[in-house]
Amino acid sequence: MSELATNTDPNPSLWATSPNALLSMRRAKEVGDLLTVVVEMNDQASIKSSLSRSRDSSEDFSVDALFGLPSVVNNALPGSASVSPAIDFNRNSNLNGSGAVNRAEKIAFTLAARVVGLEPNGNLVIQGYQQTRVGHEVRYLSVAGVIRAQDITRTNTVSYEKIADARMSYVNEGDTTGSGGRKLVPRLLDKVVPF
Repeated sequence: MSELATNTDPNPSLWATSPNALLSMRRAKEVGDLLTVVVEMNDQASIKSSLSRSRDSSEDFSVDALFGLPSVVNNALPGSASVSPAIDFNRNSNLNGSGAVNRAEKIAFTLAARVVGLEPNGNLVIQGYQQTRVGHEVRYLSVAGVIRAQDITRTNTVSYEKIADARMSYVNEGDTTGSGGRKLVPRLLDKVVPF
């Protein structure tokens, strides 16, 4: 029999449920546990729309006999002018439009997230954030949402399409997305006079 037994020793029992048990499932299940979110998104969308409208209108108002006034007025008008038709109006309107949107996005990254809450039905609220800086380039990754405990794999990972109310962001800032490779004075001029 050993002299001292510590709490960190693995429990050899097959039925033990503690995290340090021999065959324990090391999946995230409580607030504070960590898991890995795998994002492999290949999204494509295409939208097309068209619009066509045509409208014709015509108005004709004639005064042929109004107490003999048209004949009196016609004699007073120069040349072959006449008050009949008094108003003649035609209008044509045509409208044609079309639009198209094509979008393709491909994103792949993995991110460690923390369980920050438990819902009454057992779902886990997760949130993760990562900031990486290399030189003047900064990359921000973040993910948040709700997952089911049974969607966590044996390797303690979950894929992004299993996240409900997902909020993911992938943002780059720095020389690569800006005026990369330029010296200090040209970059200052770009900030003062950007156009």
